[in-house]
Amino acid sequence: MDEDFSEPFVMVDDGMCFACGDRNPRGLNLKFNVFPQKRRIETTFTLSPEFQGWKGIVHGGIVTTILDELMAKITQELGIKAVTAALEVRFKNFARVSEEIRAVGEVTRIEKRLIYAQAQAFRSDGTVIAEAFGKLLKA
Repeated sequence: MDEDFSEPFVMVDDGMCFACGDRNPRGLNLKFNVFPQKRRIETTFTLSPEFQGWKGIVHGGIVTTILDELMAKITQELGIKAVTAALEVRFKNFARVSEEIRAVGEVTRIEKRLIYAQAQAFRSDGTVIAEAFGKLLKA
């Protein structure tokens, strides 16, 4: 079925999101802890080799996806429907396959049409893997 993007679209969660969908058997199936008063969200996960780039190293695109998801998910949890308009990711280190990773995201500013957010991923020893800065457009 072809989508018609000439008209505004309706954001519907059908459980198939690659990052957080509980109905997507090939997805990451991330689970979150949400702290709405702090406008903050957290997740912890361990990725298998099917998500690697180089042997034993999680693909950077997967790390980017997770950071993007945190920023989008916290806006949703705050009752704001928004989509990513701009995303900047800075890699500080690599994530290892089969290593527990913790990631946090937060909304830093809300304007009329834009939401500013940031997210970071960490190794269990606190080493920063990557950080992201995003602008989300209210839908």
